[in-house]
Amino acid sequence: MKPLHVCVVMSDSYFPIYEKIFKRTLPEEFDSVNILHIRDYNSSPGLVGEHNFKVINYKKLEFIAKQMLMHEGDNLLVLDIDIVCFRNFKFEINNLLEKNDMVFQSNPPGPKTLPYGIGVWGLQCNKKNIMFFGHEVLPRASVLLHTEKELNDLYYNKTVVPSYYMHRLNGEPAEHYAGDQCVVNAAILESDLGKELNVSLLPDTYALSEIDFNSSKNYALYHATSGGNTAIEKAQILVNIYEKIMNKTEHNK
Repeated sequence: MKPLHVCVVMSDSYFPIYEKIFKRTLPEEFDSVNILHIRDYNSSPGLVGEHNFKVINYKKLEFIAKQMLMHEGDNLLVLDIDIVCFRNFKFEINNLLEKNDMVFQSNPPGPKTLPYGIGVWGLQCNKKNIMFFGHEVLPRASVLLHTEKELNDLYYNKTVVPSYYMHRLNGEPAEHYAGDQCVVNAAILESDLGKELNVSLLPDTYALSEIDFNSSKNYALYHATSGGNTAIEKAQILVNIYEKIMNKTEHNK
């Protein structure tokens, strides 16, 4: 089995969740856990699209690119911090990555939903993915470093910007990227290198908030993508779900 390395990025607001929940439930089976703790920018739950959020998103994608170079030949699993784990799943991820360059958490269906959720994201550290990041992901992500005022000035001054600063996801008019998930989806769906990737979705046992946890599925983890406007509220959601799943597991034994 290939080594599988976990990659985690967080700001100060999420550190208590990492320390008290994420780290305590993450299985010990992974070959390394590599953490980028960003101290010069901070962003709280729900502030998607805010400048600090975008800068953190850029640094996250840059960190993933460096991790792939560091672990070339192995596999990488990128996890958001607002996740609680219930069981081992290294074998599952590695098995899916035998035939896929990348595997993603599935986003809930909707008219404006991006297909690939990067909160749970497995990648082969192969040359194809490394080149994809260097030529498509990071150049597109560089627009995230601009403030809203800077972007507006570019627009009003009719400044010519690189074409990769724009996207047409969901068939809407071209616009700047809202965050890292937007960048990655556009790079896969709109670029030649992206279309050459073999990508797939994880099963719904890698669950989002919209999944019904009353079923008998053998869940791997839960990702709190909605709910919780503060770190404390987000943490409480994770604890509640963890207790619910663990109680159900004990009851079914």
